Order: sequence, then structure tokens, then C-alpha cells
Amino acid sequence: ILTMIIEDLNDEVKNGMKGEESAQLDYEAQMDAAQQLHDELVSKKVALEAAIAKRTEERTDEMEDKEENEKSLQDEVEYKKSITPDCDWILKAFDGRARARASEMNGLVGAKEFLVGKNSLIETQKTASAHSFDDSMLAKVRFLGLRR
Repeated sequence: ILTMIIEDLNDEVKNGMKGEESAQLDYEAQMDAAQQLHDELVSKKVALEAAIAKRTEERTDEMEDKEENEKSLQDEVEYKKSITPDCDWILKAFDGRARARASEMNGLVGAKEFLVGKNSLIETQKTASAHSFDDSMLAKVRFLGLRR
């Protein structure tokens, strides 16, 4: 009986050692898996914090750009308000000014024609004085660019 008890105890010790070894291997595998998961979660946390910091910086930059754009828009609106009266006056006065420019141009063309006609008159007088006085030439002389 004692031998059987010794054999049973030896078997239980062997089985216990095998069980302990198996449990230790399972424990180590679970610890490795847990450590790997911990490392992954820590790296994921660091990556997320970096992404959040980057997005926060980008958002800050965008908000600054938005504020600058709004200020620029406000400046443009104020500039438009300041030039609107002048633009309205130019639009209203454009036709009248165009007519005045056309009239001025016609006056300049008339003055040029008058001056050309005066030169013709001088040449005509030179030719007439060389020959003789002709009363019919008076009708051909143009005054102020007008002909009778």
C-alpha cells in the first residue's frame, strides 16, 4: 500500500509539475500578449495625441486664416463703399462726357481745317497779288471752317 501511495504521490507530483509548467507557459503567453497589447495601445495613444496636436495646430492656422480673410473681406467692402459714389457719378456722367469729348474733337478738327484754310488763303493771296485782284475769290474763302 505504501508503494502505491508513493507511486500515486509521485504521479501527482509529476502531474502537478506538468500542470505547473503548462500553467506557467500559459501565463507567460498571456503576459506577452498583454504586454504586446499594452505597447500597441500606448503607441496608438501617442499617435492619437500627435494627430490631435496636429489637427489643433491646423485648426488654429485655419482660424487665423479665416480671421485674416474676414478682415480682408471687410476692407474690400469698405473700399467698395468708399468708391461707390465716384463710380455712380462716372456712370451717370459718362454719356455727357462722351458727347463733350466728341464736341471738343469736332472743334479741334474744325480749328485744324481753319488753320489749313488760312494757309490756303495766304497762298491764294500770294498768287492773286502776283496776278491781279479777283473779287470771286472772296466767296471761296472759308471762315471758321464754314463754307457758304
